[in-house]
Amino acid sequence: MKRLLLLAYYFPPDDAIGGARPYRFYKYLKKLGYDCQVVTAAPQNETRPDVHFVEDPLRQRPRQGVAGQVERISWKFLLRGHLALAWAERAVRAARSLMMKATQPLTILSTGPPVGTHLAAWRLARQFGVRWIADFRDPIHNAGGEQAPLQQFFAPRLERRILHRADVVLANTDTMSEQWLRRDRTLEGKIHVLWNGFDPEDRIVTYRLPGRDRKVWSHVGELYAGRDLGPVFDAMDRLIRKGALSPTEVLLKQVGATEAACLPEINRSEQASALGWFSMQEPVAAAEARGIALDSDGLVLVQPQTSVQVPGKMFEYLRVGRPILAYIRRDSPIEKILSQTDIPYICMYPENTPSEQEAAILGFRDRMCPEPAAPGRWFEEQFAAPAQALILDRLIGDTGP
Repeated sequence: MKRLLLLAYYFPPDDAIGGARPYRFYKYLKKLGYDCQVVTAAPQNETRPDVHFVEDPLRQRPRQGVAGQVERISWKFLLRGHLALAWAERAVRAARSLMMKATQPLTILSTGPPVGTHLAAWRLARQFGVRWIADFRDPIHNAGGEQAPLQQFFAPRLERRILHRADVVLANTDTMSEQWLRRDRTLEGKIHVLWNGFDPEDRIVTYRLPGRDRKVWSHVGELYAGRDLGPVFDAMDRLIRKGALSPTEVLLKQVGATEAACLPEINRSEQASALGWFSMQEPVAAAEARGIALDSDGLVLVQPQTSVQVPGKMFEYLRVGRPILAYIRRDSPIEKILSQTDIPYICMYPENTPSEQEAAILGFRDRMCPEPAAPGRWFEEQFAAPAQALILDRLIGDTGP
């Protein structure tokens, strides 16, 4: 039996999107016969003897103690991201206990962010002399989005150390892999692309929408760190003011937590809400979020801050089967995936002129169709979790003792 220790800060039943990928690893590697032990910061509400909850003290007391001050100082000066160093220290102690009881060697797989998962794995791999796979759901060094003053100095050095120390590195897009290799050719052979994906056992039963005069376009998920809905809102607002788009024919809906910088000024959003074409809704549980997506005529994807990443919600969107309006970087991995599926989509780019943005909105309006589409065979073969688990199994075998 192959044995794996998975360090995953996010994990079900936590609804955080960061838990979906490690859960698919856990589920389908177990189907392949693995003994998979998980150490996570997600509280568990069911009996899984191989999933071990390690509390993050900063979830309850975010500004207390030395750890809270380290996180605060890091955010202010070094890295606009969650380090989870206090949790990492506790995770090392819990994992060390598991590893000392083990009768056979194992492989460590850490998935981040937060960075603390990789730092914990680094310590454990060095102490026990075992192999380590570092899975990057996001790069540590990312030129896009909000930056701390010293981030361009600190982040690439931290990332480079982890990339060199790990035995295998997983990038979840080809663009991320290519960027790393352009910076450092010595990583060739160590980096492998393992895309985000979906669980085929988690079926989405989509359906024909009823006829209605007002079409609902939903962005289902958080808006933060450069995921700016403003340009979509602005283009719609201009069209409505010109009379090219009626406020009674469309509703732009934001569902989820939102940073103020990712929305238009409050007075403008309030005016749009009063006219009935814009609404905001508090975060909801995953099942309700899926229901909102299914009941939408179109889905909005917002990722203009990076040309590297593909948000996890995209794989949910594609299986829902509604047309997608993607506000993204040109030639990003998102656009490459969309272009190879059978889902109707329109792209809007940050460099578009106002008239081009407006044309994208009108083009998306014309794509509305009550019948759902299917993403197609290529999507099913490329991103289904069982096939990805086989790839991961091969990589674990390659790193085995």
